[in-house]
Amino acid sequence: MLDPAVLLLLLLGAIEPRSSEAEINSGLNFLVVFPENVAYFYPEGPQNQVQVTALYHDTHVTVTTPSQVQLRTLIAAETQRFFFYGKDELHKKDVSHRVIQVSSTREITVHALSAKADSIQSALVLPTDRLGTEYLIPPIPRIQDTTDPAAMVSTVVTERGPFRLIVVNADKQNKVILEGDVSRETEMEPYYATSFWLMANDAWRVVRVHHPVAVLFGHTCAVTDNCSCSMLYTTLPPAAQHKMTFAVPTAFSQNQTSLLLSQEELSTVEDLVPDARLVEINGSVILYQPGMLLPLIPEADFASCYVVNTIPGVRNSAVIVVHKDFTDGVHVGGAAPENPSWEQLKGTDHFSTVVELTSDTAIWHSSHKMAVYYVGEKGDALFGNPAPAISQTSDHRGCVLSPDILEIGQEAVGWQESVKYCRDKNLQLVSLSTLPLQNYIYAKVQQVQGGSLTRAWIGLRRSSLTGQWYWLNKAPVTVTNWKGAEPSSAQGGQCGTMSLELGQDPSWIEEDCCQPVRPICYRGPVLFPLQ
Repeated sequence: MLDPAVLLLLLLGAIEPRSSEAEINSGLNFLVVFPENVAYFYPEGPQNQVQVTALYHDTHVTVTTPSQVQLRTLIAAETQRFFFYGKDELHKKDVSHRVIQVSSTREITVHALSAKADSIQSALVLPTDRLGTEYLIPPIPRIQDTTDPAAMVSTVVTERGPFRLIVVNADKQNKVILEGDVSRETEMEPYYATSFWLMANDAWRVVRVHHPVAVLFGHTCAVTDNCSCSMLYTTLPPAAQHKMTFAVPTAFSQNQTSLLLSQEELSTVEDLVPDARLVEINGSVILYQPGMLLPLIPEADFASCYVVNTIPGVRNSAVIVVHKDFTDGVHVGGAAPENPSWEQLKGTDHFSTVVELTSDTAIWHSSHKMAVYYVGEKGDALFGNPAPAISQTSDHRGCVLSPDILEIGQEAVGWQESVKYCRDKNLQLVSLSTLPLQNYIYAKVQQVQGGSLTRAWIGLRRSSLTGQWYWLNKAPVTVTNWKGAEPSSAQGGQCGTMSLELGQDPSWIEEDCCQPVRPICYRGPVLFPLQ
């Protein structure tokens, strides 16, 4: 017989799963910087912002810059936008203290937006406990009149300047080492940002630090097709220690698209050909299109729920990638997307689609994992970022923040003793108020018990005053599943058990409340509000 604590771990894992899920992007502390946006040479100030979305009620958020502190209290699913202007940008200094600190009392996601006229860049901001000490430096994309031909690159002319690497330090004195054909070392103060020119002859490939940092990669003003220039920046993911597989969404396959393949030994730029849909690499992949740098999500980091923030004044959409057998489980907010156009990624088992968005929302899957990207469009320019993943636990009821907990009591006792047993563990005798929940609980029990448990107490009881049946969680008994004829006499059993015989459909049986039966204790999941 399994110990209840072991059973609990086998079924559902710990209550707080974050610590073992490196791909979850919610957290309590974040660092944000805004590179200087010099696109559009007429005198217009930038309209930068940080979008903070709370996962839980009563979330206290503090945003600190060198010149001010802003405080807000948010409810679950609320997004607060904090605005910043030119004085908060890094400007052209190699070292800057203009690091914005975002902290919270409960889990949040953070999305950064740099905007100046039609030059817009968005970025996923990683929580500080997800930052790394090693980053692979991407190869420089081929951009006509910015990096190609290479001989025209100059530190004097902005749109012909080199790409930059921006390292953002957290709360410890740090040392940054750029390694490649040549190496460079730099000391960093807490909460400072340091910029490095990525000159072609330096051939740096890896950033190593003593303590975790955030790293940005991009260009202040890369030339676009309309003979202008636009900011081009993204946040780099920490280096992985094993080979990763990346599925390239069909929506990004167009002219002038290339993949920046980052590896410690050799990094390359490859044009995306129509038949290329899967990349396996011991490193990372960034998709480049004019105006956009987009880190691709490796299959190992697919998640079950994402928060997607929209931006006023632009066309907002989400690109979704999921296994071909699980397209029906995708939900946008509280419903499945309307008439999605799924396209198979050639040579893979994945489909992708584009969903138009009109407001902030959660995109979640009821039984599987997927990748979700935010994409914005203003004029002819695209920009975007991986959407913040907030859960790896799929559930038919919605977007799970904390998974449900199920425990089967080891001893067979009466119904009243079972109620106390569950309450002492901060759980409740399970109430099966819907048939989907009953089937879900039945499957979970069979997964571990394998048919050894044939019946168990549930939270179903007949009222001594009215003779009516009720659930302990106060849900109405509107759907019943009695085995055989439904009880009609108050002289029969006063408590309910669930039949768990292997090979038979689950059902309820009225029982004498004093009979010794093992209980099923349960606590439902914490769900992200979808409305």
